[in-house]
Parts: sequence; structure tokens; C-alpha cells
Amino acid sequence: MTSERGSGGGGQDMTTQEAAHRLDKSAKTVRRWLKSGKLQGVKVDDVWDIPEESVDALLSGRTSDRTQGENVRPDVPSEEMDIARLEVANKHLSEQNQYLKQRIEELDSARERADTVMLQLTRQLEQSQRLLEHDQAPWWRRWFRKNADSEGR
Repeated sequence: MTSERGSGGGGQDMTTQEAAHRLDKSAKTVRRWLKSGKLQGVKVDDVWDIPEESVDALLSGRTSDRTQGENVRPDVPSEEMDIARLEVANKHLSEQNQYLKQRIEELDSARERADTVMLQLTRQLEQSQRLLEHDQAPWWRRWFRKNADSEGR
């Protein structure tokens, strides 16, 4: 599945699976190339976003050397690459934030239902305890209590 890039370059980002299919290589090879710098991409939350231009450059033989330990696209200045990385990171964080908000709402709802059930069970338990306490008096006390109540009327 490809996703439109923010305002960064007009191209599309690819997953490692899509790049592997396009390069006719395994996903493991693509990840290895990303780590070595042979293929440029941005890793956010253990997910690689690979610009389509980077795959095209690799297919056409125009790979750049890895400079200063970073993934650098040959046709994009460093500042633009940083902006693109931040846009991708922002997109992922926004999606993750939205998911977490939804999950919190679901968990709050489940907690409220659990609280309601606990309250009902507590009331039932209290009622059962009152019934048991009432039945624990010896039969003759209950009988005399009933007679005393009826005589007092």
C-alpha cells in the first residue's frame, strides 16, 4: 500500500514489501540495503518509508554513497530530507495518537460498565448477608420476636 507524501516531494512512499517486489528482491534484502545506505528511506516506529525516487534511483543505477552515517537521498538537500522525515514522523504520531485516544475511550467505557456490575454485585452481596444474619438467630428467638411483635400491636 502506498501513501501520498505530505508536501515533501510529490512522490510516493513505499513499504519494504512493495520496494522488494519492485526491485525483485526479498524484504530482508531491502531492509539490509536501507540499513547500509544503499537504499534511502526513513524509519519511524520500526516501519520503513521508502521514497519511490530512491527505488527508481537504485533501479537505474544511480545510488549515492552513504555520508556521515545517515540515509541521504542524492537529489534532496539535507534540510528537505529532515523536513520529510519530520512530516513522516508527525503523520505516524498523529495516527498513533488518534488510535490511543479511541482506545482510551473504549477502555473508559468498559471500566464504567465494570463499575456498574461491581456495584450491583456489592448490593446483592449485602442483601444476601442481611438475609443470612437474620436466619442465624435460633428458631425460638425468631418465634418469640414474632409473638412479641404481634402482642405489642
